[in-house]
Amino acid sequence: MKSKILNLYFSIFLSCSLNIIGQTPDSVKAYIDSSIEILSKNSLYAYNVNWEKIKNEVYDSAKYAKNKSETFSALKIAFDALGDKHAAYYQYDDQYKLDNPALFKRYSDSIKAAWSLGPRIITKLIDDIAYINIPYIGVGKQVDIDKFANWIYNGIIDLSKKNPKGWIIDLRLNGGGNIRPMLAGVAMFFNNRIVSYYIDKDGKATDEASFYNGDFLIDGKIQASITSKISNSISQKVAILIGPGTASSGEGVAIVFKQRKKTKLFGDYSAGLANATNGFVFNDNKSYFLISTARIGNKHKKILPEFVKPDVIIKGGESYNDLVKDLVIKSAIQWLNKK
Repeated sequence: MKSKILNLYFSIFLSCSLNIIGQTPDSVKAYIDSSIEILSKNSLYAYNVNWEKIKNEVYDSAKYAKNKSETFSALKIAFDALGDKHAAYYQYDDQYKLDNPALFKRYSDSIKAAWSLGPRIITKLIDDIAYINIPYIGVGKQVDIDKFANWIYNGIIDLSKKNPKGWIIDLRLNGGGNIRPMLAGVAMFFNNRIVSYYIDKDGKATDEASFYNGDFLIDGKIQASITSKISNSISQKVAILIGPGTASSGEGVAIVFKQRKKTKLFGDYSAGLANATNGFVFNDNKSYFLISTARIGNKHKKILPEFVKPDVIIKGGESYNDLVKDLVIKSAIQWLNKK
């Protein structure tokens, strides 16, 4: 008798469960499948995930979803599984990004105060040393890429006319954006050479980055139109300043300079987001995944760490409102003045 009752309860439970699953519209099922497929096929961290397990968890969380917009919380499960702190997820009016408390704790009050003023390209002389701050540059249109590249390039030309003893390029407030105007703007510091590649999760190298005749190129194509070029490359010593505020494309610029002779990095470890992201728009432009898709490799296609380590470690000591008092700048100037 007990066996029959248990069998009856089990049949009712199974029937209800199947009924719930059956109520999920096919359009929602297809949407979940396509969303997970984008992440599993393209994410740099896809091989770290048990996709069969995650897919079951997403389906279980979305079992009451009547339409695509109600799947946001469920798909966050798949997004979280990647552990991608460089990524972002947008769906209709919802948006999501993994917290990075360890990085946030590293931001000093000085960094936060400088960021509050907005991104600024600053060029000046400090004790006969040329100083240029390259901030976050979030542009996408070619006309804007050209504008910012020339802004940086022309600032360096003006400083070079003052015959500085050396150079400081400050990336401590550079949280990323588009790397093309940044590297195009500093092209005069490099001879003709390949400097980096992007390496995807399967080890495939793409996006060969190089400098040639004062231009920055990707796969042999010039990335920004520079109106006034320096005839000869700058061979002087260069100090690159980095810290927790140096992220993404800012880290990419630091990595490129790290391979240059007569160059040394000063400051603190970078944010740890030194990789390439790619955006995937779907669901009739109502959903968007921005995910890490490749690591940065050097000219030999060797994969580099996602944290950039300075040659001279100096934690704190920033003074953006009075650069002469800045401890990282002082250390850089001391090295630049050595023969």
